[in-house]
Amino acid sequence: MLNFERSSLNKKLTIISFLSTGTALFFVFIAFAVTSVLSHRKDEGMQLSSFAGVIGTNSVDALMFNDRDQASATLSALKAKVEISSAVLFDRKGKLFARYVRNGQAEPEPSAPEMNLDEDVLAEASRQGSRFWSSRMRLYRPVINANYQVGIVMIEADLTLMWLDILKSLGIIACAMGGSLLMSLMLASRFKASIADPVAKLINAAQKVSASQNYNLRIAHERTDEMGSLIDSFNAMLAQIEGRGAALTHHRDELERQVSVRTEQLEKAKNAAEAASRAKSAFLATMSHEIRTPMNGVLGMTEMLLSTSLNDTQRNYTKLVKRSGEHLLVIINDILDFSKIEAGKLSIEYINFNLWDLLDDINTIYTPQAQAKGIALDFAIANDIPIAICGDPNRLRQIMANLIGNALKFTERGQILAKVDVETEDGASVGLRFEVHDTGIGVSREARSRIFDAFSQADSSTTRKYGGTGLGLAISRQLVELMGGKIGVDNASPHGSIFWFTVSFDKRRVDPNMLDASLRMTEGMRVLIVDEQAASRASLERQLAEWQVASDSAVSAADAVDRLLEAARAGRPYEVAIIDMDLERTSGLSLAAGIKGDPATSATRIMLISDNRLAADPVQRRDAGVAYQLIKPARAADLFECIMTRPRGKPASALAAPPVARAPAAPAGRKLRRQRVLLAEDNPVNVEVATAMLDSLGLGVYCARNGAEALAAARTDGYDVVLMDCQMPVMDGFAATAEIRRHERECGRARTLPIIAITANALQGDQEACLAAGMDDYLSKPFTQQELATVLGRWITLPLPGSAHHDERPAPPPAAPVAPARTAPAALVAPAHGAVLREGAVQRDVINRHALENIRALSKERGDALVQRVIAAYVGDTPQHLNTLRQAIAGVDPGNLRKIAHSLKSSSANVGAETLAQMCKDMETLGRTDTTEGASGILTDMEREFKAVCHSLHALLEKEH
Repeated sequence: MLNFERSSLNKKLTIISFLSTGTALFFVFIAFAVTSVLSHRKDEGMQLSSFAGVIGTNSVDALMFNDRDQASATLSALKAKVEISSAVLFDRKGKLFARYVRNGQAEPEPSAPEMNLDEDVLAEASRQGSRFWSSRMRLYRPVINANYQVGIVMIEADLTLMWLDILKSLGIIACAMGGSLLMSLMLASRFKASIADPVAKLINAAQKVSASQNYNLRIAHERTDEMGSLIDSFNAMLAQIEGRGAALTHHRDELERQVSVRTEQLEKAKNAAEAASRAKSAFLATMSHEIRTPMNGVLGMTEMLLSTSLNDTQRNYTKLVKRSGEHLLVIINDILDFSKIEAGKLSIEYINFNLWDLLDDINTIYTPQAQAKGIALDFAIANDIPIAICGDPNRLRQIMANLIGNALKFTERGQILAKVDVETEDGASVGLRFEVHDTGIGVSREARSRIFDAFSQADSSTTRKYGGTGLGLAISRQLVELMGGKIGVDNASPHGSIFWFTVSFDKRRVDPNMLDASLRMTEGMRVLIVDEQAASRASLERQLAEWQVASDSAVSAADAVDRLLEAARAGRPYEVAIIDMDLERTSGLSLAAGIKGDPATSATRIMLISDNRLAADPVQRRDAGVAYQLIKPARAADLFECIMTRPRGKPASALAAPPVARAPAAPAGRKLRRQRVLLAEDNPVNVEVATAMLDSLGLGVYCARNGAEALAAARTDGYDVVLMDCQMPVMDGFAATAEIRRHERECGRARTLPIIAITANALQGDQEACLAAGMDDYLSKPFTQQELATVLGRWITLPLPGSAHHDERPAPPPAAPVAPARTAPAALVAPAHGAVLREGAVQRDVINRHALENIRALSKERGDALVQRVIAAYVGDTPQHLNTLRQAIAGVDPGNLRKIAHSLKSSSANVGAETLAQMCKDMETLGRTDTTEGASGILTDMEREFKAVCHSLHALLEKEH
């Protein structure tokens, strides 16, 4: 089908010419045809009217005298007209009077219209008898005599000849018009080139310009019509485009130049930003190490000091120091956490944990604090919350601790209520809502919008009265958002506030592929099911059988008591009893209290399973000795967690601990071998603190001052565990650990020597880096003796209290290179001859005696000897450090300058040489800025200050002895 819109211009012109000419000729033809038909019919009508008048006049007498023959003769006169096909004469009554038919044609007898003088009736009859397209024409006319109608004459003509004449004329006209149409098409094809050719030139020129991008092209012409104007406009447009193209090219070149300059600047800025980010990360790591290292000494020494004999005043002061140090550590952790969040270094763990145990820990920690302040702290935990979930327990504990800690801080009287409810739950996850209600000062509506911003608190007065960094809630908000939840605050009625947050956790699934490791903990475990309903009892039996846990069933409370007593007497007690709350003659809670009240069965852990309406509250469960309560239907993961969780505070079974090689048991009557710890630490104060803690735990200690010494000592196979500092000279802890693991593989041994990382860094990824290097556990400085014991207890068996042999000292390994004992230099034994020093001024200005007192408090029996060893180590090592610093300055080695200054700063601060430590810090700052300019002057001051320190230390030791 022809598409006019997509046709070429030539074809469009042809179509237009054809349609316009053809349409005109067609209308002319139609007009001619209609005119011809009308003209011929008019002529025929006039002729019939004349014939009818003549016939009517001549037939008056025949009609008057009823002479039919005369009437027929009159009608026969119409034979002369070939086109007259018939004629009829009617009398006054409308009866056929006479008739004429050409050539004896048999035609139906016509009917006469009703006699009437009204000519309109006859005219209507005539119209009915002569239609426009009919081949016949019939005319009715009255016969009048003296104004009196005596009859009607009808004449009918055959129009066939007329139509043949008309068709002949129309054929001639059609041929003429067809010739005219062909002539017009020929003329249009001749003249359309004057329009199409310029347009074709414009199209070709536009295509060339588009293909070649050559805007110098122009179209030549000599036309003065509209096409000429169009071509001129096209040429002008090309000229403008050419000019703009030149301008754009110039601007593009300029823009490319600017972009190149900006790109270079951005690249430099990007590199600077990346360097700043790396420097920030390094600064965070260094600050973490630098802050936590002295905090380790402060908290560790304070803890050791509290274990000595002190009077009430001294003990009170020491506790204040310990609490202040712990508060400072909390602030340090907040700042580091906030820095990690801003740097995008903070991530969320995804591990399995016991939610009830976590909440119980929080309750245990904060209840004594609330009681000391005279405030009631209650926990309202929904009975249907899950026990075993997947998420980040440490971050959840941090959020709850922050909210409860704030509630304790801002509440002077009343109570604090911590609530946990299930908000949403489906097959894979559970949404929990945590709320902390308090009756404190509350939060104004205006402060709610900014209370979760960094460094913000409700108002300035709370900042002065209550203190705090204003980071806790900001960190909590970031943690909640990282966990995919929301946090907010509402006002409590009538006063106080409600802090809340919602977090979604995945439900823990009991994966069959993970059962092997978990089920090793249940070897030999026996479970008693107490349920009077056979269906639920059978369901529990099947579930335990899938986990390969041996179980027996009791159908009543009496049966359960009998089975428990019988098993206890047989020496095979049930470790867990799962009791249904709804028993017939008693309740599960009463049965649990009875089991716990009998010494023979009190060791059995109790688990209650009940409907929500019968659930016991926490006080009832605690009084009855119930470990866990599950709401029907119990989740499989929660049931598994409750069975696998050993009683808290009791040692786990040996199979639950990591596979560590154990020394064979000693024969009866022979003293057990003392557990030996290899301590890899280069800081003298940290060495003494850790040594004192380990000695108090009844463990033997050998110290390696760098990674190389630790590696050599570990190869002797004489140690049960290694405490490995990560940052040490010669060889750091990561490299030493990697070498120890490689040595184990070369010897064909399994990974049997536990290596625990001890580091003052606290940034994201430190623990992962330690574990990836081959270490087994992680302990962050500063740590307490209890934390150290907890970590060590995972890997070795600690001596029972009172069994430590403090008179024994571990002998160094035979194959390990042992550094010769350093003795105090002459400067310490006696002052330089001729030196004049004011002892009081030296002690006051050069040495902070509290640092030495802290060292002395680490060991009750050998505190003085410990101080002497620390001072001897410091005075013996420092000259070598100063010499190394001078070499680094001479060799323009800012990296080594920073490391040596960092180490000397820490050791100087530990012995109380605070001025010298500050000089070391200035030296370290130079190294961090990658320069040694000005270091020589600082080193000279350091050497002078070190001499003063040596004199002061000597004077202190002489005075004490």
